[in-house]
Amino acid sequence: MRVKRIDIIKRQGGFFHTDFNGKVKAFKHGEGYGVFVFFEDSPIDSDFGELVWTPSAEELRRMADLMDKTDHLTFEMLGHGWEGKRPYHKLQEFM
Repeated sequence: MRVKRIDIIKRQGGFFHTDFNGKVKAFKHGEGYGVFVFFEDSPIDSDFGELVWTPSAEELRRMADLMDKTDHLTFEMLGHGWEGKRPYHKLQEFM
């Protein structure tokens, strides 16, 4: 697989809101922003007989940068931090 695009997408009011697909129903609850990677087929998929992604260093850097950006955007949307695998809080929450 090749990366077709990497986007930040907002989930609000039970839907994902995209520029390219309009509103897409979200099955999980919650609001915020997330990083989404869209793929397209590549010859390596045929070589292995299954879907394979070999990320470039630049793709991984871009994803990490966008994940940091979504943390800030989601904080702005919700007005507070959250717990989880990537907990995010601002210092002013503790002051």
